Amino acid sequence: MRIIDISSNKLHSVLLIVLPVVLIVGFLIFSSVTIISTGEVGIRSRLGKAISQEEPGLHFRIPFIDTIKTMEVREQTVEKTYSVSSKDMQTISMTLNVQYSIGGDALDLYRKFGVDYKNKLINPRISESLNAVSARYTIEEFITKRNEMAGELLKEVTADFDDYGITVAACSIIEHDFSDEFDQAIERKLIASQDALTAQNALEKVRYEAEAEITKAKGVSEANRIMQESLTPLLIQRMYIEKWDGKMPQVAGSGVTPMIQIK
Repeated sequence: MRIIDISSNKLHSVLLIVLPVVLIVGFLIFSSVTIISTGEVGIRSRLGKAISQEEPGLHFRIPFIDTIKTMEVREQTVEKTYSVSSKDMQTISMTLNVQYSIGGDALDLYRKFGVDYKNKLINPRISESLNAVSARYTIEEFITKRNEMAGELLKEVTADFDDYGITVAACSIIEHDFSDEFDQAIERKLIASQDALTAQNALEKVRYEAEAEITKAKGVSEANRIMQESLTPLLIQRMYIEKWDGKMPQVAGSGVTPMIQIK
């Protein structure tokens, strides 16, 4: 029994020494391995300085010295509501959808903005571009030229992000919101414009019909004038002879027989 007690104590002592070593070695091995997934890149930093860009796969790093942070390079979407001003100084709330991806040097982007580049670069620059574009249109044109605005905004954002290696795939205006008072004012204005157009069309119709009547009257007058000029005494006598049926006129009531001189 005494020998057994000594062996148990030795085993306990060995475990006390070996187990911490195993745990430390396991921790070091675990902390020295980083897996980068597809659609991401890794940014390796050594003692706080970004030194290289790592591709998807298994990567080893020096524990406590190297760190690897991942950045998504697949296509991403930003959908956010912005408050902007129109050309006529009206405030509009607009919701945009912008699809983009990191197509250039992610290492350079990380050095400038870190992994939080979306809040430090993407959102502020989209807001600036949207304000620049919206200032070119009146509030009525926000409705009638919505697609044109989206096209100009895409050009602005693409040109701006291209300097940072970010590719913009699409930019669309999801919705815009005006105040209730302005919505009612626009509706009244559109109705008034439609009424004015209807009145103008009715006036044009009346004017056309009046001109047609004047033209018709002038034609009849001209025809009468030509006919009157052509009715000479000789022509009238000829027409009378052509219409005469050869009978003498009958006279009654005075008892006087008319005398007709025939040469």
